[in-house]
Amino acid sequence: MPVSEGDLRELYVRYAPVLHLRARSILGTDEDAADAVQETFARVARSWDQFRSEASPLTWMYQINTNWCLNQLRNRRGHHRKHEDQRHEIAGAEALTPSMADGLDAERIRVLLADADDETRRIVIHLYFDDLTREDTARLVGISVPTLRKRHEAFLRRARVVLGVLVAAGLLVQAWYGVAP
Repeated sequence: MPVSEGDLRELYVRYAPVLHLRARSILGTDEDAADAVQETFARVARSWDQFRSEASPLTWMYQINTNWCLNQLRNRRGHHRKHEDQRHEIAGAEALTPSMADGLDAERIRVLLADADDETRRIVIHLYFDDLTREDTARLVGISVPTLRKRHEAFLRRARVVLGVLVAAGLLVQAWYGVAP
């Protein structure tokens, strides 16, 4: 049975702010977050029949929102690669070397996430953006804590290559001990 306009409005009033914050933490801007919330509710309206009423509507919408945001990150990376290739053709490889002197920020994590597989993205988002424990993250992702550690360590190894050893060490300290680098 389709969702009624009144029910959808009630869900929007109640959950849109939470979904907006979630999307903004992943995508980085209010404009992109607003698009994510709009798309989330469009998908909720189209897929209401798939909602299992024993679960919380927020849990279901949170997953829709997160998946949409992760797809946007993947799409950005594709566009970014295309632009890098074009700059390389015009200006050469030296024009593509980023400065890593500023340290790690959320945008650099987003760039790393764009190349990661879906499970690793979920792990990193839960650990870094949602500040969840390894145990809670493993439960949400549906893997064991040792598997989570292996996936997280592989992400950090890649981060060391991309961002430099000092930045990755700061990430490791923050993730494992819950302190700022």
